[in-house]
Amino acid sequence: MPELELRAPTLEDLPELTEFFAAIEREWGHGGALEPEIRDWLTSPLQDPAEDFRVALTGGRIVGWSDLWDQNREHERLFLGARSHPRDLAVYRALLEWGEDHAERIANGAAGSLRCGAPSDDPLLAAELQERGYRPLRHFFTMAIGLDSELPAPEWPGGIDVRTFRAGDEQAFFDADTETFADHWDFVPIPYEDWKSYFVETERFDPTLWFVAEDNAQLAGFAMCLNERRPNTGHVEVLGVRRPWRRRGLARALLLHAFAEFKRRGRTRADLGVDAENLTGAVRLYERAGMHVAHRFDAVEKKLNG
Repeated sequence: MPELELRAPTLEDLPELTEFFAAIEREWGHGGALEPEIRDWLTSPLQDPAEDFRVALTGGRIVGWSDLWDQNREHERLFLGARSHPRDLAVYRALLEWGEDHAERIANGAAGSLRCGAPSDDPLLAAELQERGYRPLRHFFTMAIGLDSELPAPEWPGGIDVRTFRAGDEQAFFDADTETFADHWDFVPIPYEDWKSYFVETERFDPTLWFVAEDNAQLAGFAMCLNERRPNTGHVEVLGVRRPWRRRGLARALLLHAFAEFKRRGRTRADLGVDAENLTGAVRLYERAGMHVAHRFDAVEKKLNG
């Protein structure tokens, strides 16, 4: 077997990385990424590709990818991703070893946690994470819906008007996003500039797919969507309703509104990610809107310097 090599990726790797992630998506139906998203990763100011990303190669061919993300730049909670195609234990071990070493350097002696995870259909990665001392933390679902059949029309609560994002709405969306998710499990606030870099200052940002529901010019709810995160699939990245407007059907209306727009644009499917143990009833809401669990992702954690 050719020797395994790890190195930092560059934009010159973009075509091969695009095919690598496309192969993952074709084989397992999840875990892939399209070229605009990969380019955003490699150019984002929130991570340094030379330090925070690695590709694994055998015989000069990319067979693995790993990235490390320091969520709020305070080293309390770091996230490590590892993907291999084909799934290979040696590749996973090399990527996880690199990521753990890098996390320890970033933490620089401070106590914190390193989080990782595996899709439920990847027992190879799950077993390796368990062997390395990671412990179960949380389950997450990807939920999906086909858009080929007729969809119910949104039923907006009285007094609600819906429109798309306008220039200058960034702060209002950030404030609503932060407020809406502040009471969710394990919420960690991030600075406005980081939020803006992640969501707005990217190639994938489409203001015509960011929807705001207003009540007398107050932002009551919002949906931040992507036209295509995987082939022919619209993606609801964030869906939120502020507390005074909850329990009135606004989240469902925003969701159905997004589905209708995806369908109008020719998408055949829509999906989103959700905490499987969400206490606000999000999973039930999505099921009532016609969505089903397509995949499960199992998050795990180990302590750093603890």
